[in-house]
Amino acid sequence: MNSEKSAGKDSIKELYSESKHRIRLILAMLGRYAPDKPNSLPDDKSIATISNLINSIMSAAQFESENNYRNAIVDISNWMNCAFNKEYLEKNEALYPNPLYAVRKGGEILHSLLHRDLRRKQFSSEEDEMYRNYLTMISSLPDPRNKKLDQESVDGMIDDLLKTS
Repeated sequence: MNSEKSAGKDSIKELYSESKHRIRLILAMLGRYAPDKPNSLPDDKSIATISNLINSIMSAAQFESENNYRNAIVDISNWMNCAFNKEYLEKNEALYPNPLYAVRKGGEILHSLLHRDLRRKQFSSEEDEMYRNYLTMISSLPDPRNKKLDQESVDGMIDDLLKTS
């Protein structure tokens, strides 16, 4: 079943309109960050709020049919969501670009992508360049989506599963 048909174009438009407001909140909560220096982390409550907002944006994009915009929105919001945790941000704060800067930049790009006419399915050359530049920028940081577990953690998970079964 095509998810766009089940949600309807007006519903998607409303979801994206709400997502634009969420992005504005995220950008306001994050403030300004420099790419080349450590930045102060938001407090725990702000981190939780921003993470929830990012998740809701990613969820809204799932209702649109497969196209460049939807894929980019899901990809960027997924990276932001995985990177926006205290452990990752603290561990990588000395890297260039600063991960908080990359999260904010992702928010700015999401804001731009959500402001399009929903009939457009292909990137303009400017949007394509903006998206590729973002992917290049985050590729210089450790990928938060590929977090490997150490053997002790894996053993602990297996033990927990065996206890509950």
